[in-house]
Amino acid sequence: MNWGKDILLSFIFLLLATFCLISLMGINPKHPAEIKPDLQKPSEPWIIQTIPDGGSIFSVLANLNLPLKEVGLLAFKFGDYIDVSTIQPGDTLKILLSEDKQHIAKMVFVQEPTTRHHFTVSADSLVYSLEALPVKRVKRIMEGNLEETLDASLLAMGFAPQDKQAINNGLEAEINFARDARNGDFFRIFVEERIFEGKTLPGRKIFYVQYSGERTGTCELFRYEDEEENSVLNGLYTKEGKSCHSNGVGFPLSVIHLVSPFGRRLDPFYGNWANHQGVDYRAHYGTPVYAVANGKVTDAGYSGGWGNEIRIKHPSGLTTQYAHLSSMSVRKGQTLKKGQIIGRVGSTGRSTGAHLHFGLIKGKKYINPTNLKMVGTEKLNETQMARFKSQQQIILQDMENLMHPKPVIASVKK
Repeated sequence: MNWGKDILLSFIFLLLATFCLISLMGINPKHPAEIKPDLQKPSEPWIIQTIPDGGSIFSVLANLNLPLKEVGLLAFKFGDYIDVSTIQPGDTLKILLSEDKQHIAKMVFVQEPTTRHHFTVSADSLVYSLEALPVKRVKRIMEGNLEETLDASLLAMGFAPQDKQAINNGLEAEINFARDARNGDFFRIFVEERIFEGKTLPGRKIFYVQYSGERTGTCELFRYEDEEENSVLNGLYTKEGKSCHSNGVGFPLSVIHLVSPFGRRLDPFYGNWANHQGVDYRAHYGTPVYAVANGKVTDAGYSGGWGNEIRIKHPSGLTTQYAHLSSMSVRKGQTLKKGQIIGRVGSTGRSTGAHLHFGLIKGKKYINPTNLKMVGTEKLNETQMARFKSQQQIILQDMENLMHPKPVIASVKK
């Protein structure tokens, strides 16, 4: 029998067929095909954290189990670039650790989807850059009729909480809604919206508000914008320049940028826990500091860690404190008016750089100054009014163009 010969021939045939198949596929068994890296895989292991309700940059960084002194100093420096009062739950913080996982190398803080703050961290510096993605700005006129309450009517039209509050506060300064408002009253609001990737971002800029009713009459409010972008004067006023928020104390600075809030924090000097007995506002060296209300100076001089410090007792019984000043222009016992310049921003005493420490004292206890209702001014001055009148005309013209657009006449070539 030739069964052994048949098996041998079959085996040889199988080897030849396998070799031909490998050749046809272009595979070299001695040199495996190169494996290309996955380009979608992130090259750096970023830690992504979301600011929780009641949270802060410090609380997020503290959860990384890094040296608390380093975390506290970073959180403190963070406020030099970002007004910490603008940080909201849901904002995102991306963190990249050093190779040994013991320090922070980079951070990216994302506010809304369009604003990204980049930080590069080293032992002795913090390098910052801002990335602002382009948005489309669209002006709109929104009209409606009162249904039950103005707040409910604005909510039905899609206004965000901060927009509703600005409109309500402005109109309530001029109209007694509980007494005079009626269902069916008419309101018109001229706004600028920001559109990003087809979606309207929260927070409209409100240029004009009109409310008309049989008992209320017609009330008009216009937006005033000062020369400084973040001026405390920016907001709604009557056409005569009267503030819609005249029943509050003033601001200690013309531009407010909160660096460090009130309450428990890591001391930037010593790295230990301490209560911050006020708030810190960023400002350039020499910036004027104002009395927030009428009062009498109870202290004006150098005071240890506070540096050059002024304290003013007000008729309400509260005392305001202004510390780390470069110079003082008032004396103890002097009576002051709201808005009077009392000194200038500096970095005297125990200070890491030019800023204003603003404190509020009730009895012998420090309380949170941000709970005060602050207003930029009760009425615009003559120079500001000239600017405001010009802005009113632009607003009215923009509204006219939206409500009655001019027809476009196409030219026909002969």
